[in-house]
Amino acid sequence: MQSRRIFKSATASQHEVRELFQFVFLGELLNPGSATWLVSPWISDVPILDNRSGAFNLVEPDWGSREITISEMLLSLMRRGQPVSIATRSLDHNKRFLSTMREKARNSGVNSKLWINDGADALHTKGLLTDRALLSGSMNFTYGGFELNDEVISFDVDLQQIAEARLNFDKYRTG
Repeated sequence: MQSRRIFKSATASQHEVRELFQFVFLGELLNPGSATWLVSPWISDVPILDNRSGAFNLVEPDWGSREITISEMLLSLMRRGQPVSIATRSLDHNKRFLSTMREKARNSGVNSKLWINDGADALHTKGLLTDRALLSGSMNFTYGGFELNDEVISFDVDLQQIAEARLNFDKYRTG
């Protein structure tokens, strides 16, 4: 499988989308790549991994039996030495998430692994990019994106697609 496309609504496929995000993040935690990108005009610190059963405590013992948010997942990557880049718009909505990310990185001594561009006001692109996977589509990283809105999400493991996305995402760093 090189790619997969999911059409999600408030009543269909939310679990598939969440499982894809869990799959990508857990893959990075078990075998960290060179970098992770999170790109979206709207970002909230929503739960991304269901660990209420404690099934993933071997991966990250500090989590405990509860739902794990995007910021906690990204922090775990940075603690393993993986740089995390975030590109988003300078909206009031995003300030809480960005503040949380900065504080967690600072408190964990990994703030050198975090890079944020919160001035990408023309940004409409959405994606999660690692060395081995690209999740992209219409969905913002918010409660509405994961749970309520009709969205299309593409999952790619094709290295050419990943390289193309990295070139485009890297433009948020260089202007």
